[in-house]
Amino acid sequence: MSSSYPEKSIKQKKTAVFSLFAAVMLAAFALAGCSSTTASVVQPQAVTLPTAAPANIQAASLYDEGATVALYERAIPAVVEIESTIEVLTKLNPFGFNVPNQQGQGSGFIIDDQGHILTNNHVVDKATKVKVRLNEGTQIEAKVLGVDRNNDVALLQVDASKISNYPALPLGDSDQLKPGQMAIALGSPYGLQGSITVGIISGVGRSITGATERQMTNIIQTDAAINPGNSGGPLLNSRGEVIGINTAIEYDANSVGFCVPINTAKALLPRLISGENIKSAWLGIEGMPLDTETAKKLNVSIEKGVYVINVIPSGPAEKAGLKGSGRDVQNVPTGGGDIILAVDEKPVSKVQDLIAYFNTRKPGDEVTLTVQRGNEKISVPVELGEWPEKLTTSTLPDTPDGNEFDFGPFKFRWK
Repeated sequence: MSSSYPEKSIKQKKTAVFSLFAAVMLAAFALAGCSSTTASVVQPQAVTLPTAAPANIQAASLYDEGATVALYERAIPAVVEIESTIEVLTKLNPFGFNVPNQQGQGSGFIIDDQGHILTNNHVVDKATKVKVRLNEGTQIEAKVLGVDRNNDVALLQVDASKISNYPALPLGDSDQLKPGQMAIALGSPYGLQGSITVGIISGVGRSITGATERQMTNIIQTDAAINPGNSGGPLLNSRGEVIGINTAIEYDANSVGFCVPINTAKALLPRLISGENIKSAWLGIEGMPLDTETAKKLNVSIEKGVYVINVIPSGPAEKAGLKGSGRDVQNVPTGGGDIILAVDEKPVSKVQDLIAYFNTRKPGDEVTLTVQRGNEKISVPVELGEWPEKLTTSTLPDTPDGNEFDFGPFKFRWK
């Protein structure tokens, strides 16, 4: 159930703006070069090139400079810098020297007039002190009100009277995003408060693996530059609405950043405002998607569903009687595993589908899995458990696709 791993550092990318007219002309020349000929000789004819693009064709433009400046000036007062401190209770270690407190730095943004600020959980995770620096430099104390570690979202509370003169950012609809739309990242990379980078939505519906080893679904991919300190800041659309929370990067890539979709945070807000430490529902399997080729190798007739490789010991799936295939000596899944076709009659084709559905449920809820076991289709009721705070090596599925390095508030992943 693993994919890529968050975190916080990317290389800036210069975005080229191509002329649509040039693209049209290149295509025309390519088509001309592919024309077939007979034995007769065709005399070349003079070609007159147009001096301008036709009136009905508009050149592509990444963004309007004036509009972007106006959007920045309107939005940046709502963006804050967050400083977190993890106090080390035992100062004197066995080697005889003091261990310093751990300091973290990130971003956040004001969402209402009640003193609520959204950010990433990893910006304030385990912090004993949190301070917020407003755009004009004033620093105020903040309290971590509610968190969802698995979706990497946290809500801070500050004294509402101290931000009464600051605007709240409007929250957009991340479900409507399409690749190619404008994306604007605001925050404090490397402590450079009030920074802006501009790019596009590079992809939607991505999945990455979070700090708790659980996949985060419906993630937004962007090439707007995100660096350490941007985490928790807003990703805006061209209307200045928040569409995501800047969260992660692919360490060994250029300008591959990831953001938690704002609709995920919006769904969690009532529980976060109530001060809840949100726990995610858990099935407890290691699975993989089926396709034609995989089904043929496993000698199964089903070509769409989640193939169960392992069930976690003492997890909900094992208690419900789900069967995993296991692996051979070459670590390749073998035959005999259950195939999950649907959950509560909603078809699934990959593990991310299961996780996305479980995000709408709570630990203790009962769901019904439609399972293909051999030649028989059966219904399996399962009481969902609570995702473990940290999967141990005995329960964590193999993750041969990457390695992780954790340094303070920043985590990096490489393949």
